[in-house]
Amino acid sequence: MHRISRSQRYAHGFGLVEILIAMLLGLMLTIGMTNVFLSSKQAYRTQGALSVVQENGRYAMEVLSRNIRMAGYQGCSSLDIIVPNVIAQNVPGTGSFTSADAVRGYAVSGGSFISTSGGSASTAYGNPGATSDDPVGVIDGTDLITVMRADDCGAYLVGNMDTDNANVQVSADNTCAFEQNDLVLISDCGTSDLFQITNNPGGTGIMTLAHANGSNTTNRLSKAYGVDAQIFKFVHSDFYLKQNAFGERALYRRDWVKGAYVESELVEGVFNLQALYGEDTTADFSTDQYVQESAAANWANVNSVRLTLTLESKSANITLTGGRLQQNMAATIGLRNKLQ
Repeated sequence: MHRISRSQRYAHGFGLVEILIAMLLGLMLTIGMTNVFLSSKQAYRTQGALSVVQENGRYAMEVLSRNIRMAGYQGCSSLDIIVPNVIAQNVPGTGSFTSADAVRGYAVSGGSFISTSGGSASTAYGNPGATSDDPVGVIDGTDLITVMRADDCGAYLVGNMDTDNANVQVSADNTCAFEQNDLVLISDCGTSDLFQITNNPGGTGIMTLAHANGSNTTNRLSKAYGVDAQIFKFVHSDFYLKQNAFGERALYRRDWVKGAYVESELVEGVFNLQALYGEDTTADFSTDQYVQESAAANWANVNSVRLTLTLESKSANITLTGGRLQQNMAATIGLRNKLQ
């Protein structure tokens, strides 16, 4: 009779209990590795979304800050000291360029643009609130900001300085890219005029800017300017939020170009735009209170703007609740040309 040793009896394989324990340990290890992978992936998605949100926010805030900071610029003199003589017929906004026009704010509600101008909204052509030319599709509950300023593009007077009705001649060595129907501001430290170009400037050495009747109320400027005068391209811009072609909220800008508005998308992912306006109520060139656009008593006294932007990620399932990542950015911007 063949006898089986004890060592041989225990060498036939694993028992059921050992297999179950091994499977449990393997399952626990797999679950742990899966959780680590999912956590790492979620952290990567969150960091990626956050970086895009912050990049979009920085760009949007930079564009808004730069334009608002230069609101009311017209060279060496502020609008509180010298009010331009406007002879151009189609000036957007209120139709003028005064200290009260440098920055205007509007709340968007039910497709209407709510603001104040000494107690009532302006209905001038090209001004939000004028139904003839309101921007379309602006998102309800957000704000719209209008900025008017001169753009220093390196143009200077080189000829026709003897009479006030002569065509303005400037050096072609500039970045203004003047075209027919553009609005132009000519200014020295004592006088300024805003007119519309009525010809095709052209020229390689000298550009001629005509300001004839028709597009202008008169062809005469306030005076015959000298070589100390500066020539600027006039800028009127609206900044607001609307949905882009992909259904995403985005910051838009529309500029008055050659007698018509040109709209362009600046950056997507801007979910909300809110602004408060700093008023100087004591004439000491400092802000005394921040109010909403509907409570602004006099836009000429507004010398700063407090912006709050809400940025949103394009990707969903970023937050713990499965939604999109949002982040607020805020900045207070002083209007340089009204703080002097």
